[in-house]
Amino acid sequence: MSDTVAPEKIEFQAEVKQILNLVINSLYSNKEICIREVVSNASDAIDKARIESLTNIEVLGDDHNFKIKIDLDKDKNQIIISDNGIGMSKEEVVSNIGTIARSGTQNFLKELSGDQKKDTTLIGQFGVGFYSTFMIADKVEIKTKRLGSDEPATKWESQGDGSYTLEETDKESRGTDIILHLKEEDKDFCDDWKIRSIIKKYSSFMPHPIVMDKETEVDKKKVVEEEVLNDKPPIWLRQKTDIKKEEYQDFFKHLSMETEDALAYAHNHVEGTLEYKSLFYIPSKAPYDLYHPEKTNGLSLYVKRIFIMNDCKELLPNYLRFVKGVVDSEDLPLNISREILQQNNILTKIQKASTKKILNMLKSMATKKPDDYKKFWKEFGNVIKEGFHMNWENLDELKQLVRFQSSTGSSEDDIRSLADYVKDMKKDQKEIYYITGENRQAVDNSPHLEVFKSKEIEVLYMVDPIDEWILQGMGDFDGKQLKSVTKGDLDLGELSKEEKAAQKEGKSKFKKLSKFISDSFPNMLKEVRVTTRLKDSPCCLVADEADMGANMERILKMTNQAVQKSKRILEINPEHPILQNMQARYDKDAKDPKLQEWTGLLIDQALLAEGSEIENPVEFIKKINGLLQEVSAK
Repeated sequence: MSDTVAPEKIEFQAEVKQILNLVINSLYSNKEICIREVVSNASDAIDKARIESLTNIEVLGDDHNFKIKIDLDKDKNQIIISDNGIGMSKEEVVSNIGTIARSGTQNFLKELSGDQKKDTTLIGQFGVGFYSTFMIADKVEIKTKRLGSDEPATKWESQGDGSYTLEETDKESRGTDIILHLKEEDKDFCDDWKIRSIIKKYSSFMPHPIVMDKETEVDKKKVVEEEVLNDKPPIWLRQKTDIKKEEYQDFFKHLSMETEDALAYAHNHVEGTLEYKSLFYIPSKAPYDLYHPEKTNGLSLYVKRIFIMNDCKELLPNYLRFVKGVVDSEDLPLNISREILQQNNILTKIQKASTKKILNMLKSMATKKPDDYKKFWKEFGNVIKEGFHMNWENLDELKQLVRFQSSTGSSEDDIRSLADYVKDMKKDQKEIYYITGENRQAVDNSPHLEVFKSKEIEVLYMVDPIDEWILQGMGDFDGKQLKSVTKGDLDLGELSKEEKAAQKEGKSKFKKLSKFISDSFPNMLKEVRVTTRLKDSPCCLVADEADMGANMERILKMTNQAVQKSKRILEINPEHPILQNMQARYDKDAKDPKLQEWTGLLIDQALLAEGSEIENPVEFIKKINGLLQEVSAK
């Protein structure tokens, strides 16, 4: 009939040229997406035919095996994508293809309800994916015949210029053939490897077979056979009991390009008001770009087994960006390009549930496989700590997961949980003690720890810069407040009679010298007080409870932030020979010029011991040299 009846030329409906130009040139960022869209539409058409045949199986005739076939014609620079789905009548072609942004799939969904709707895998909600074909084709043809209709087949043709032609055509079987006449610059889409890689990337888990002809040799004769490109079922859709541990690890390596096994994985099928499948992996090694500003999450998103995107940042909070895996949703709607997710309630629910699942995975690993958790913490601990300022609703879980070095350990590999600390606390101990600093060696030798070591009280070492920030969001743990050993007064329980007597005597004996020291350095010192904190050192500097600590000041300066220097409290050890000698010298001559010089040396020494800079290093060296000369001359 197409030979005798002239094609009917029809203008597109809607604001055609402007909209079509937008669809072709702006809606998609990647040309290969157009193959995914056409294949996805073909899958939709098969689903429609399958559902329609549920009540009338005879409508399928002898063709019960649904499939999508791709043919490549390099001589003509053509790609033909065919399906044996529901097809379209002439009226449906005009309605669905001739009207931009109208979707036959969307209307079809409205007519379904209950189990029928749940059983479909229709994704083309907006009816514009087809027009992405004009990114690589300068002409597109459609030949289609409606399932169960006696109406002749219809041929639709357009060059994407604002009009299309319609005519009857010869096509005996149901379904749709889409012929893409490739542009010269896009003829590489006719390469076999190119199409295979696109199908593997975007449609390898589609529910219907996608086939291509493949030439093989049988008994020295060349034979053309259909090869199924997507014959491997997605691992996350299979039952967990049917999957071996090796299969899970192989998929992780395929997904992440890692060579080592994952430390842990979790496979979940969520059903109910929200339906999705997920497979999460905890890697054993941190990627090189873990702290890169542009680092994205490691989850891939599928919707009804159709690949949507890698590194979907909406699926997990950023502090879990190291997690690898997939989420396959049955309910998630997409925007018109399928490339950018709409912010919606479904996505929020998936993210919250996935976050909880992963945190529980880590908690289980910490409990059942502590050695694996040590490996994990070494690689990803600082990233987890970011969650204290990103994920308040999971703060309790994060407190269970966080680990720190400790005064009870012998190296940086010895880490402790807050739960371990509380379990081993002294009988009368009321608080969780910690110290911050640049590294383990610096804090381990701090004079602030002397009394804690003498009383065998554990102190947590917070030696990562981020620790200063997580402390602000930590609050308490198990009803115990966290207390810095470098701030405020200390309450280490009831003092012994000897300690009480020594403290009382020291305060009385050193009262005038303390005031002298304080008055000598009014711009630096807020107060000078006698302490029981020190055992071996003559003095140390302490921040007031509400003031910024020395380590935080140091970190902010390193990031070029303006820091207002706060006055410090100088705590002195009344038992130390240096302080006793200074007290004797003060009693002999309160105006002795050496007293202020020695006080300056003690303050500089205390600054160096805590890791802070001294104001005048050259002057400090001169004073030390002078003191050595005096000693050596005696």
